Amino acid sequence: MNVKNYQALIDDRIFIGGVADVQSAISEEKIDVVYDLRAEVAESSSEISKHQPIVDDGEFQDESIRTGVKQIVQDYQDGKKIFFHCNTGRGRTGTMAVATLLELRLANTIDEAEEKVKMIRPEVNVKPQLKEALKRIYKG
Repeated sequence: MNVKNYQALIDDRIFIGGVADVQSAISEEKIDVVYDLRAEVAESSSEISKHQPIVDDGEFQDESIRTGVKQIVQDYQDGKKIFFHCNTGRGRTGTMAVATLLELRLANTIDEAEEKVKMIRPEVNVKPQLKEALKRIYKG
C-alpha cells in the first residue's frame, strides 16, 4: 500500500500537497486539473497544470489569491477533481486551502478555516504576509 503525502481538502474532489505529489495524485485520484501556486516555475508540474501563482509582491498578492480561489471554486462547481500545490504544500497551498474553505462556506472565519486545514495537513504554515492578505480579502 502506498503512503500518500497529499491530502483531501474536500473528500474525493479537492486535494492539496507539494510539487512532489503531483504525479501520484493525478494517477491515484484521477485529477482533472492541477493548480501550481508557486511564484516562479522552471517547468510545468504536469500536462494538466495551470500556473496560478500566489505572488510575493504585496501589491498584487491579494489579487493573485482572489484569482486563484475563484478558478478553483469554478472548477469545483463544474464537477472537476482538483489538486493544488506549491513547492512543499505548506505556505501558498495552506493559504489557498483557507481561501477555498471560506469561499465554499465550509468555514466562517480565517482562523476556523486555518484550523480545519491544519487538521487535514498539519505541516501547513500560512505566513503572516499571506494571512494579512486573507484578512484584507475576507474582512468582516
